[in-house]
Amino acid sequence: MTHSVQLVIGRGPAMETFLSDWSARAVDLREGWRAAPMEEALHARIEAASPGAGRSTELDASPAGLEAVLAAATAKGGALAYVETDYFGGAGGQSAMAFVEGREAMAPQRAISVFAPINQALRTIGVVRNGGSDEFDTIGLGERRTMDDYAIEGPRRLRAGPPAMAATSREGLPTWIVLAVIFAMIGLGIAVSLLH
Repeated sequence: MTHSVQLVIGRGPAMETFLSDWSARAVDLREGWRAAPMEEALHARIEAASPGAGRSTELDASPAGLEAVLAAATAKGGALAYVETDYFGGAGGQSAMAFVEGREAMAPQRAISVFAPINQALRTIGVVRNGGSDEFDTIGLGERRTMDDYAIEGPRRLRAGPPAMAATSREGLPTWIVLAVIFAMIGLGIAVSLLH
């Protein structure tokens, strides 16, 4: 199964600062948490504002300069995490980092295990496990598996209306007429064979 996302996660003033400073948008998750998808335009704005900034080798999809952006957004209080996943058919990996009150609280980490760095980053910014769920599932990150699921319209599989392929119109006869003709031909064939 696929899980491939790149998100900034947080709540409260730090998330509002990030959204405002970078003209980003957020998707509401569970427990009051929010996720800002790292869309192409946001990625480009951050990189353009950080010429010459490096990117951690532990992060695959983050824009260069993201660490400074998260530090600035949390400088007046609050916490933010950046998480990324890239799994297909159970193979792949994940990375995460966290900033609290303007400082790096969890350095970028990469793993090929199930949600270890992400859960650690989420704990670092204050996510508390709910029942038997880990932090990842507590805030609902398992419900949206791709960047398309963070589209403004919501997860593709939860959108109203028929899938795109089914929405295309087909010209031709209704199915009941086709079936009636088939059965008539079968009947005619049986009648002809009985007469001979």
